[in-house]
Amino acid sequence: MEDIVKSFNVTYNSEDAYEMVAQIGDIALDAIIDGGVLDGVPVLGTLKGIYKTTQNIQTRRLIKKVHKFIFATKDTTLYERMKFMAEYTEKNKENGCEALLAVIDKLDNINKVDILANLMKAKINDLINIEYFIRLCVVIDRIPFSDLNELSKYTKDYYEYGSTDVLLSAGVLSNTVIDAEDGNKYRLNMLGVLLLKHGMLQDVSVDIKNYTYLADMEWKQF
Repeated sequence: MEDIVKSFNVTYNSEDAYEMVAQIGDIALDAIIDGGVLDGVPVLGTLKGIYKTTQNIQTRRLIKKVHKFIFATKDTTLYERMKFMAEYTEKNKENGCEALLAVIDKLDNINKVDILANLMKAKINDLINIEYFIRLCVVIDRIPFSDLNELSKYTKDYYEYGSTDVLLSAGVLSNTVIDAEDGNKYRLNMLGVLLLKHGMLQDVSVDIKNYTYLADMEWKQF
């Protein structure tokens, strides 16, 4: 694992590695493993060597996720990445590259990599702060990708069996209506709005409520 972290750190801080990925493009995984086209990217070369020896499916998936992450953040500059990593390291009180690699490794769906990359770029562009970035990393790990696609339904008061429970437990919804007859309703809170806008890149307007409405009664503050 130490070799992987070191090679990821070298790659993250290398203009040449990012340029190589950008020039080659979003290629198939087999081309990375069998073709050797990106062996010059340190972390991909290291992971490929491990996979060739172990044939471990998790390593194979990590190759795919790391490549996708580098490709998705190819439009960031080295200065921007270094500035981000310095703040990320300070806030986490641990090796930032190791922490970021662990986040990538834990993602259970390859499509979540784009969401993670979008959130990192949102932080770089000062659209979210580092605290929200870290919280949202935990959130996307906890929510199945299929339920992430349901987020836009909660821009208004809404309930759907299954997805509401998952999204509520992940901390992206607030209970906005209590109704004993028609059922409770939920809406995106600030964390959910940031995820939808800056992670999923959906340009939506949400009236965030900091109170709960009791059906057939007056508004109450909780």
